[in-house]
Amino acid sequence: MSELLFEICQQEMRFGKEAAIAFLISLVWIQQIAGDEGQNASVTSKWTCSCLANQSFVVPENCSSSCDCTLDKSSKNRWICICAADELPRVAAANSYSSCFTACDCHYGTQLEKQSPKKSISSKVILVMLLLCATVITLGFVASMLCYVYRKDKYSIQRALFSSDKETSYNSTTNLILSQGTSIAEHGRYTGSSNCVTGCVPKACIMFKRKSGVFYGTIIQFSYADLESATNKFSDSNLIGVGGSSHVYRGYLRNGRTIAIKRIKTQAGQDTDSAFLTEIELISRLHHCHVVPLLGYCSEHHGKHAERLLIFEFMANGNLRDCLDGASGRHLDWSTRVAVAFGAARGLEYLHEAAAPRILHRDVKSTNVLLDENYRAKITDLGMAKHLQNDGIPSGSSSPARMQGTFGYFAPEYAIVGRASLKSDVFSFGVVLLELITGRKPIHKSANKAEESLVIWATPRLLDSRRVVSELPDPNLKGEFEEEEMQVMAYLAKECLLLDPDSRPTMSEVVQILSTIAPETSKRKHFSRDEFKVSETLR
Repeated sequence: MSELLFEICQQEMRFGKEAAIAFLISLVWIQQIAGDEGQNASVTSKWTCSCLANQSFVVPENCSSSCDCTLDKSSKNRWICICAADELPRVAAANSYSSCFTACDCHYGTQLEKQSPKKSISSKVILVMLLLCATVITLGFVASMLCYVYRKDKYSIQRALFSSDKETSYNSTTNLILSQGTSIAEHGRYTGSSNCVTGCVPKACIMFKRKSGVFYGTIIQFSYADLESATNKFSDSNLIGVGGSSHVYRGYLRNGRTIAIKRIKTQAGQDTDSAFLTEIELISRLHHCHVVPLLGYCSEHHGKHAERLLIFEFMANGNLRDCLDGASGRHLDWSTRVAVAFGAARGLEYLHEAAAPRILHRDVKSTNVLLDENYRAKITDLGMAKHLQNDGIPSGSSSPARMQGTFGYFAPEYAIVGRASLKSDVFSFGVVLLELITGRKPIHKSANKAEESLVIWATPRLLDSRRVVSELPDPNLKGEFEEEEMQVMAYLAKECLLLDPDSRPTMSEVVQILSTIAPETSKRKHFSRDEFKVSETLR
């Protein structure tokens, strides 16, 4: 049990003790009152007399010598006397003036209960007080239990995920050093299943449960010390990527396996924690061969400093943008580019259509398309992604002031009013298609060294089929491409870049078109261009 829950339990125990003590005090007090009432009742076993005063007796101070007598305020001639059982007021005899009273009317026992000035508490009042005490104690206990449940649910995320290095409840070295023949799934705690897509997702999808929600997938919690060791203390030699909010490092496990570690830049406030949780929850439920899988995470506090890290499967060939730039010393051939476009489209289709809930990426770009050792494309970086509600609207509001994404990939409606949708992802994918065709960056410098948008530069060329094959293709292709396939890719890019969001194709339609030219799905290499008329192909 975490320290927070332990502290809450202690508070509940203290409350229980205080309630018990209060209840005992109430019982003692009520018993005392009942005793006082009994004592008052014992006084009733005496004489109560109503006496007429002796007007001839001039020493009224001596009237109480034998009994406790007081002058009745309602009558100047009458005295009320309370006498012991063996005493009675002295009454003057005939022609005697030595007594205070001339006559007395006395009653034994019952008369006192009617005229005693002290008030007694009835048994009904005592019962009501007991019930009131019991009710207050019960309400206090119920309120404390509700408070316990509320606090447990509220803080379990931070205690489960954002634990300090001293609170780590696992042997991270055991998790980190996996044996060669052991799968990662064997090291988790998993039950259940998630939606699968035929051909890509394993038949037995699994999910990892936590106290405040569900993490789907084979998620491992690593220690910061082991990740620091795996990256040689996050040395620059292992730095493989730099983003606006994170750095990505290459890490080596002791069994020789290579992993990618995304180290999120620490920022003040709760937004960082929220974004970190969002990314874990989004990625952990995804299982598709064209989405980079999340292997684990690390979240530790070192004093006031927090470390947030995500561990992914390592992609040997880096990101698409670097490959197009020839960073590895070789450029992508045309068939590989078509396969990359098809794979990336399938990954986005999965996010848009098959993920539960559906996911809007919001930052589709060439650097977020990674390539494994076989140049299979995989979508990554869901730090800006949003769940889609049933009506297709992203969870949370958007505005131009809080717009997220990368310049050069923004859809017009997103750039103007800040409204993101699935079709804004489609627009961004159209820019990626242009990069695959031309090899250019989304924002590039023209001959006069002015920055120019790839979309603006390519749009007039996309409208002319002759310019598509003469001016658009990447010079690094050296003319080695299928002309028909180039026309299909250019046409698809043009459709994705339409200004009207509703006129753009869905990612499912994009996948359907690309499947006709993708090497792994189509054996036919030559076909008629007439098959790809705008209205006939997409509708």
